[in-house]
Amino acid sequence: MNNTRLQHDAAMAMAKAILDVVASCLHPDCHRDAFDEFVAICKAGVESYDIQRERMQKRLRPGRN
Repeated sequence: MNNTRLQHDAAMAMAKAILDVVASCLHPDCHRDAFDEFVAICKAGVESYDIQRERMQKRLRPGRN
């Protein structure tokens, strides 16, 4: 079962950390747009990880669907 709240929180934390690293390379007016892009990318990564983890769990315990 996906926990969308945890996925969202993780994506937000990762996006903030990434923005903190690259903020000095970006014009301040672009920070919000960059943050929004980072959130979308991180959220997709976390969701993909969660799907793969669930598949692996099912393979490890095939009799417990």
